[in-house]
Amino acid sequence: MASEVKNIASPGRVVLWKTLRWKVLRLSFFILMSVRISHCGANAMKLSFPIVLTLALSTLMVGCSNAQKPATAFQRDAERHFKRGEFAEAVDNYQNVVNRFPGNWEAQYFLGVCHLELNRTYEARQALEIAHTLRPANDEVAAALAEAIFRDGDENQLYSFLRERAQSKQDVTSYLRLAHYSIEMGDPDSARKAIETAILLDNGESVLPYLQAASFSERIGDLEQAVTRLRQAYGIDPLDEAVKNRLRDLGEIPGPTLALPPGI
Repeated sequence: MASEVKNIASPGRVVLWKTLRWKVLRLSFFILMSVRISHCGANAMKLSFPIVLTLALSTLMVGCSNAQKPATAFQRDAERHFKRGEFAEAVDNYQNVVNRFPGNWEAQYFLGVCHLELNRTYEARQALEIAHTLRPANDEVAAALAEAIFRDGDENQLYSFLRERAQSKQDVTSYLRLAHYSIEMGDPDSARKAIETAILLDNGESVLPYLQAASFSERIGDLEQAVTRLRQAYGIDPLDEAVKNRLRDLGEIPGPTLALPPGI
């Protein structure tokens, strides 16, 4: 019996108990003061110390629970909430992952996407910039970051980011993204140059740059050029339903004689 008492009162356990007791008392004090300050007046809310102590213990236990929960569990919960479209809940879980492992680029990416879905552009940029730094070649990360910068209204930074990426990668996707945001920001000259560069890089391999070129021409009111771009797309892939439908929308009937060779 004496040995059991001695074990319970070991120095390590005494220190742990004193530390925990101090944290609970301090947290109780802050809760009590906050309630008194925020509810001062004739109808002030009055909380008894036992209730305050319960709140403090609950808060402390939640913190302890999060500390004990493994990061893989937070990751699983985050993914489940994300798939359900529960972005606020997903944010909480992804945040717990990146708090422990800030170098987890995938968690940073999905955290940023969730913030975007919730229209929190500043928080989205923070997470996505980290993800992009960790995985600069990843195109999904770059696309999400571009959208976050755009929604945040930072046009100069967006131009700089998209131009540098397009010039360094020299691929169709990067130039079409530059064209898309140039159109959105009211810069048709930059959009036209980016689309033409994408067409040259594509070298007649896909209809995508021609579809975007047609959309751009329609947007600026040049329907003749839009038809020309769609006829070029039809020449690349006459079976593409999107191309045929858009040709019909502009009054053209798809057929062998409609096709035009690719190029700018």
